[in-house]
Amino acid sequence: MCLVEKFVYFGNSLYSFLNSLYSFSIRLDRYSLHSFLGICLLLVQTEGLAETRIINGTCAADEWPWMAAIVYPNRPAIEGQYCGGALIHPSWILTAAHCTDGEDTNSIAILLGRNTLSDEGTGELIGIKNIVKHPDYDHDPENPAADLALLQLEKPYTQAAVLRVAEAYSDVTEVGKLATVIGWGQTSTKMRDSYADSLQQTAVPIVSNQVCNARRTYDGEVKDTMLCAGFAGGGTDACVGDSGGPFVMETDAGWQQIGIVSWGEGCARPYYYGVYTRVSSYQEFISEHVCEAQDTLPAPQVEVSINGQKATVSWNNVIGADGYQFYYAPYSDSISDVTFDNIHSLDIKNDTDFSAELSSGENFYVAAKAYRGNCYSDYSNIGMVIMP
Repeated sequence: MCLVEKFVYFGNSLYSFLNSLYSFSIRLDRYSLHSFLGICLLLVQTEGLAETRIINGTCAADEWPWMAAIVYPNRPAIEGQYCGGALIHPSWILTAAHCTDGEDTNSIAILLGRNTLSDEGTGELIGIKNIVKHPDYDHDPENPAADLALLQLEKPYTQAAVLRVAEAYSDVTEVGKLATVIGWGQTSTKMRDSYADSLQQTAVPIVSNQVCNARRTYDGEVKDTMLCAGFAGGGTDACVGDSGGPFVMETDAGWQQIGIVSWGEGCARPYYYGVYTRVSSYQEFISEHVCEAQDTLPAPQVEVSINGQKATVSWNNVIGADGYQFYYAPYSDSISDVTFDNIHSLDIKNDTDFSAELSSGENFYVAAKAYRGNCYSDYSNIGMVIMP
């Protein structure tokens, strides 16, 4: 299907382009037919090469089982899809708040397990019983703040593992790293009806908010709770119809969602990067709303041992945990802002210890949490690493 879409897309572009050239050709009495055809060939080749890299890039593999389409249920999916989302709990979808503006639980539904929208024999359509928008969402049509919503499914979806969202204190959004945006949205900046049938993906580098807020780009409009990504020259980006979809990064602990497609100036334009809701800024809000009593895990208990310059923090195995989040922060005598302003965390999967070589005077507070999906235990006891 993806290959067919490319041929259809190129055919439509070529048809429109040649129509324009035909209108122009009647004014080319100075040129021979041979010269005119040569110009046509050169321009068509240039047009084709430019279009191959615009917007979403390539067809997605089947490695995104948690990808959700938000659809109008009274229409075929190929016509009714208008936003994306991600399964972050068997009963919850994470999307952009602006995707729910003007909608209610009866007007939209969630389609899971289908990569090609026109393939009506696959996937599962599930209704929504609750919409939770972040309380700080401001409904700004151009650059919305807190652009995040949670959609509760009428019944759990158990055919796929959930997508982990980046933890509040994690450092996975390093500038320059590539991350992947996924969706069924518009695939051309020149054709408004160019929504994809097959799920698309493209990889773009994370850009610092400082660069994104430069005068020639967004001139200060990007907040700390937003994340920018893309190339200075444009060319590949999320676009209309991709809103709400996940922006994901591959980490040592697997794929994690670091952003939600939110807003931008046009699509794939030079210096106008894609702007995403920074998921780590809202991780605690997400977990508080989607996790239920049966998702709660007991907190692990940490122990600290020091052997020479090697410090090891270990903890007990928690039954039912998918993995553990390890936390560390600079030591201060009375736990001051020096500590609270510099907390970091690492997802270390299902390991039950963490070791590091430290120098004398490198002192830290340490702790751990167990997690299942996006649901966390309380913090463990606080350990202290004091290097002599």
